[in-house]
Amino acid sequence: MAVLLIVLPGRSGRESVLRRIIAEVSPVAVLVPSSLAEYSAWARPLVTDWIEYKSPDGDDSARDNHGEGAWSALLAWKAETGRIVAGCTTWDEWGIELCAYLCDVQRLDLPYTPLSTVRQLRNKSEFRRACMEAGAPAPRFANIQNEAQLRNVLQSIPWQYPLIIKPAKGAGSYYVRKVETESELLAVFPSMGQALRNDCKTPKDDAIAGWCLEEFFEGAEVDVDGWAKDGEVEWMLVSDNKPCKVPSCCETGGVYPSQLTPALQQRLHELTRKVVRALPGVHSAFHFEALVNTETGEVMPIELNLRVGGAECPCSVEAVTGVFLPSAAANLALRRPACPPQSEKALVVSSTNEYFEHCGRIEACEASEELFTDPDFIGAAFFGKKGAHYAPGMGSSSCICWLAAGGQDAAAAERNLQRCISKCRFILTPED
Repeated sequence: MAVLLIVLPGRSGRESVLRRIIAEVSPVAVLVPSSLAEYSAWARPLVTDWIEYKSPDGDDSARDNHGEGAWSALLAWKAETGRIVAGCTTWDEWGIELCAYLCDVQRLDLPYTPLSTVRQLRNKSEFRRACMEAGAPAPRFANIQNEAQLRNVLQSIPWQYPLIIKPAKGAGSYYVRKVETESELLAVFPSMGQALRNDCKTPKDDAIAGWCLEEFFEGAEVDVDGWAKDGEVEWMLVSDNKPCKVPSCCETGGVYPSQLTPALQQRLHELTRKVVRALPGVHSAFHFEALVNTETGEVMPIELNLRVGGAECPCSVEAVTGVFLPSAAANLALRRPACPPQSEKALVVSSTNEYFEHCGRIEACEASEELFTDPDFIGAAFFGKKGAHYAPGMGSSSCICWLAAGGQDAAAAERNLQRCISKCRFILTPED
């Protein structure tokens, strides 16, 4: 029996995506490290096979000792079941390197972005260097390992504030901060470093990769979602990001498709193609983040993630284009042509990512029955669990809910979104 292998199904907000993939390309198996088994337990009853692994050296993070533990578990599963892996993909940031490792010609020999390319672009400093070498723009940046190196870098060259400090590896706006002055940067850096090192959910390899310090580029943030095959972009859609939360840079939602002028969107299409070509052999769905100065037309890459965009991205993109990106990723992995687009649900979609502003205990994070019957409702997922402790400013892990609504234009979509939000309950009780 040939199966599609999904590396790390992620948290429960992806359940509807997995159910749909199973309906389209069943059978499906998932590969999960023991450390994230509880995190992904929702997927276990849905799939044909659940493959759990622990690395030989005891570090069963999503990227263990070059994947040996995962590969050993996969070989044992194949021997026991007689299954054949027809394709391998992931939609989780922490599964990308492992997926590339398993797809290598020495192991499964399946189509995927080369491991060397994956490692290059997952390190934000290395990604910046690759962009510069390809003639794409890049801000002034430096890779930082510790406070002493940070102080030396700040003294060695003049920096134009504000600056962005973020982990060299990772995604989801985890531990990202915008700083206005050198004194602010030096004040927050030690606690940020300690928090990252002590974060049990972050793979050790990511935690020790250090930090990327870069100058802030003034511009509107956009996402470009699509896929590339054999190093060339085949399909993409530009969407607008709503202003992020400051100073944490947590995302707050978006507008699909972009409302920028056709000329600016063309600049972003050209930038996307240039960046993808700068990284050999990209063969995956992608979520590319960039900035555009709407007055000058200048564009700037932020990062390229070789996975389907998270949260509301798949359903919002599908609502306005009829293209379901997780299906495209699965078909790429299985060497199948992309599915033809289905009918659009809305001309424009507006989305929100909801957060509480303070620490506390969650009392409610839920939708009323009226939300799901609203004619303009597109999709939602609720993550805040009643009774759970809540901490703000922790990237996507602080998001308690995403919600999307459609309309005939951007203004109508936003009005409809606000109406949908009013049909939800979000209550936080301050802790003593």
